[in-house]
Amino acid sequence: MQNPSSGRTSDTKHFDVVIIGGGVNGTAALRELARAGYSVLLAEAEDLGAGASGRSSRMLHCGLRYLESPNPIWNALRHPVRFARALGMARDAMAARAELSQDDSIATRAIELSFPVWRDGPFPRWQLDAGLRLLGAIGPSGPSLDRTLRDANGARAHPIGRYLRDQDTLRGMVSFREYLFSAPERLCVDNALDAEAHGADLRLMTRAELRGRNNAGLWCVALEGPKGNTQVQARAVLNMAGSWADEVGDFGKRLICGTKGAHIILRLPKGFADRGIATVHRGGHPFYGLPLGDDRFYFGPTETLFAGDARNVHADSDDVAFLLSEANHLLPGLGLTQKHVEQCWAGVRPLTHAPDRPMGARERRVHDLAPQGFENVLAMTAGPVMSLRSGGRRMLSEISARIGAPPATATVNLRGVPQASQDPAKYAVTHEHAPDLYAVLARRTGAIWHGLISREDATQVANAVAPLFSWSETEKSYQIDAFLARQETEFCVPPDRRTHPETPANQQ
Repeated sequence: MQNPSSGRTSDTKHFDVVIIGGGVNGTAALRELARAGYSVLLAEAEDLGAGASGRSSRMLHCGLRYLESPNPIWNALRHPVRFARALGMARDAMAARAELSQDDSIATRAIELSFPVWRDGPFPRWQLDAGLRLLGAIGPSGPSLDRTLRDANGARAHPIGRYLRDQDTLRGMVSFREYLFSAPERLCVDNALDAEAHGADLRLMTRAELRGRNNAGLWCVALEGPKGNTQVQARAVLNMAGSWADEVGDFGKRLICGTKGAHIILRLPKGFADRGIATVHRGGHPFYGLPLGDDRFYFGPTETLFAGDARNVHADSDDVAFLLSEANHLLPGLGLTQKHVEQCWAGVRPLTHAPDRPMGARERRVHDLAPQGFENVLAMTAGPVMSLRSGGRRMLSEISARIGAPPATATVNLRGVPQASQDPAKYAVTHEHAPDLYAVLARRTGAIWHGLISREDATQVANAVAPLFSWSETEKSYQIDAFLARQETEFCVPPDRRTHPETPANQQ
């Protein structure tokens, strides 16, 4: 049987485009290029959505954060270029919100997100209201922001507002409709499967390295993976490796500035279902409390520089302590303690390196690496999850401008077994290229987001998929142990602070 993670075998080693990186931006570009008729190969060193895409804050936000600044009118007059850039990012965010929230193929959920306003708070109510009105003016006509302004009494009576700090200086609350992605990892998987149906070649668990150009001007890309060590040639290369973009080649300049974002998961009263809270934490960065589902809620993110290997990122005890402290500062009425924290996770944002911005630039940027000697090699940095569709279209435009229109229209070869008719874990292996047990339980089925998975449950799933992978008993045991070890590192509360979860905080 063919290795389920190896993808479709191509008849040729020549491609129009090779894409390196299987996150939301790499797979979005793959989808657009394959649909347009280009021959394209995607090489991913691990699994689809293995980096920042699968560890994001899960928000499809409207872009209000781009307009948040002290003294907004004065700052706009003093820094018009910066304001225009922020306005453009906010407009793009509203466009992405409209496109993705109304696309039935993408699982999103609407929530009410509220900004409380205090006498000494960072933003007055009029500024938040004006920001939302501006977003409504520059964005598409729908879906509506459903803007709601509450005075102090209305804020205190709100299901979340009753737990807020400093009730005596609370001046009100501004609420609006926001959206969350149900499963960001699925965006990567579904993009890749769509592209494969249009002829793309998927190579998961495969490392790619640029080896220079041949006499015909084609890029030689070395691949090391389940199919062995091979080399393919391409007219153009897209470096969409995210946090690892600087490792793809020696480009003579730094592309990425990584910042770590950690989150904690706990249970809150029922009034928090489908509602979220937003503010600026005491360190000056955005801070959110958002519903995850199943009566679970998460707080985050942190914002710290990260210079190590993003594969090893995890929420440490300092992250958990900081997030719990900020959650208690914001909502002291909940009385949160360490025992309420059930899970945590962290990711590294692949922001753009900018010498004058030590925490990196958040604007999405496409880098033409021709001046560094890499003609027809492009890289993307700081592309958030929510802008994946426009990012994919941007890369299609860049490729067509450089190598011309595709030679032929793509042929669609859709697989005929609907997911609903199969066990989700088995379907992940037979139709979705899950390379291992972790991919099945985390990135394909999303089981890990419903709570920590026991050895018994992991073993049950491993028994079901082992024949599909042709695992021996030894390999199956290894897969179970490897999954549990990875879950311990990436989702469990750090050992020195872990306690057994008890009754949800202030359960009413």
